[in-house]
Amino acid sequence: MQIAAFVPLSLSDHEGRVAAVVFLHGCNFRCPFCHNPDLVLPERGTPQRFARGDVLRALGERRAFLDSVVITGGEPTVAPDLASFLDDIRSLGLLVKLDTNGSRPDVLEELFARQLVDTVAMDVKAPQERYPTFAGLAVDLAAIGDSMRVIRARAPDYEFRTTVAPGLARSDLLKIAQWLEGAKRYVLQPFRVPPEKGLLDPAWAEREALSPAALREIWTSMASLVRGGGVRG
Repeated sequence: MQIAAFVPLSLSDHEGRVAAVVFLHGCNFRCPFCHNPDLVLPERGTPQRFARGDVLRALGERRAFLDSVVITGGEPTVAPDLASFLDDIRSLGLLVKLDTNGSRPDVLEELFARQLVDTVAMDVKAPQERYPTFAGLAVDLAAIGDSMRVIRARAPDYEFRTTVAPGLARSDLLKIAQWLEGAKRYVLQPFRVPPEKGLLDPAWAEREALSPAALREIWTSMASLVRGGGVRG
């Protein structure tokens, strides 16, 4: 496991919880609008490393005021020792939130079977026919669908979310909501370019995306398809 960054305190990454955040290096997608390119592409430079033991020690020292640990990336489910790391976090009495692209339903199934995850946030990149464009490569859509089903059936709490990248239109968002029909929560996130890190494909920073106001208007036409959610930010 390669831990690229550790944030000891966050009030925004796990809604309603005081959390720490662990960023894992490595991803099996190449989303051109990704705002963590340093965690995806090794050629972007040598990532900062945090020793697993040091992170666990820091979490242990803070567990009196922490509620949870958010595991994000990159794509955490590509880490071969993810389950054992979550088991160590669990032993500290902390909740776990996992961010995932949904490409590895077998890993999710194992984590739920072992009761190692309390909340899952799965990114849904695009409607099915446009997934390769927004994931940056060919995608096993059956695996994406399996992850959706596993999460809905097994996750104690969950949300699906879409960062509304340049090129996604109202019709695309409606198709995603129809794909997720009946889900507990679906969230739209406005596209932003981080000022320091940029994007995996810098050309996407110049493309126009739907505004937060436009997303709020679009949400009114799709809210009835899911049980909860909205526009974040």
